[in-house]
Amino acid sequence: MEKPNTFLAKFISVVFHPLLMPSYALVIIFNSNTHYSYMPFEAQRLIYILVFLCTFLIPVSTIPFLMNLKVVSGASLKNHRERIIPLFISALSYYFAYYLLNQLPISTIGFIKIMVLASAVLIGLSLFISFKWKISAHLIGIGGLIASMFYYAVYFVADFTYLIILLSLAAGTIAYARLILQAHNPAQVYIGFLTGFIGMLLILYLGL
Repeated sequence: MEKPNTFLAKFISVVFHPLLMPSYALVIIFNSNTHYSYMPFEAQRLIYILVFLCTFLIPVSTIPFLMNLKVVSGASLKNHRERIIPLFISALSYYFAYYLLNQLPISTIGFIKIMVLASAVLIGLSLFISFKWKISAHLIGIGGLIASMFYYAVYFVADFTYLIILLSLAAGTIAYARLILQAHNPAQVYIGFLTGFIGMLLILYLGL
């Protein structure tokens, strides 16, 4: 029987799966009391569906297929080299989301488009690192989410103080969960967070 802390660590890893971070970011942005909050519901729904489909559903749905082909041994992708093909698929899917967002006749979603593009770049960076080393995708994801919300708060003058504190606490919890599960060592966790945070900030700064 699983220990309670192991079960909790797995639950945290699922809830804060890195592929869910763009969808969480949208929930925050569309409820931020900025101009994005006043976007028509139909437009918001379309963006939700597009982003969730391309940044979560498509990449995740390929894992059983890759397992069947014995390209990966399991959904947890424990070996860093097993991550290469799933990360490549994810990067392409994220870039496809960026492409589709650019086709929408909505001129006010520049931040969302750059955020999704930045996420694709971070996945590409994780892919490159995975040829030699195992970096924490979970910490890249939460680091990127914190950075994007911090930049959003500054750029659009939104009061995200408590949100960023909560996300920072979540980052610590995720890091602890990944260590409990022995999915990563401390260096992989710390460098993952810094990669996500700094990378997202830099791309948003250059892209907006």
